Amino acid sequence: MSARRPLDPTRDARILDAVLELVAEAGYVSMTIDAVAARAGTSKATIYRRWRNKREIALAAMGRYRGTWTSWSVDTGTLRSDLLAHAHRFAEILDGFDGRLAVGLVQARASDPELIDELETRFSSGARLPAEVVERAVRRGELTGPADHRLFEEVVASVMFMRWLWRLPLDDAFLEHVVDRLALPVLRSTS
Repeated sequence: MSARRPLDPTRDARILDAVLELVAEAGYVSMTIDAVAARAGTSKATIYRRWRNKREIALAAMGRYRGTWTSWSVDTGTLRSDLLAHAHRFAEILDGFDGRLAVGLVQARASDPELIDELETRFSSGARLPAEVVERAVRRGELTGPADHRLFEEVVASVMFMRWLWRLPLDDAFLEHVVDRLALPVLRSTS
């Protein structure tokens, strides 16, 4: 009877870190189990003993990842300032590892829509405006009635994301323009 090798407690972490790095570098579509195994210094068999397929390992990696995508809300005292704070935070997310990871995952929409659906139910994109921001604005009288807080992500975050993809600056002037010309008018028109 041969002696079994002891389990390496860091192996899963190395594998999941490799998944995140590869998605951020080349995208989900280009990430392969071969590349993950090579980056993590393990075998494909080791990976397949833990995860059945590429989607499962990507979900496991995202489940372990603690980036800046968590839900976040700040109360600055005015809707405009709250929106600016949120826009600044999203710009910071885009400029870091989280932005590259988001781009790498977005491309999975065409090849693996179930992955994106699952990620959307489990994680915040960092672009979502918390409902309480709009609720506070209604209580303060800045909005005449309830407004759909999801419009921020649909309109503002989309514009910011496209600008980031084109490598145009997400500076203070642009963020103020987006909040004043897009976010506030859209939220006020729906309240």
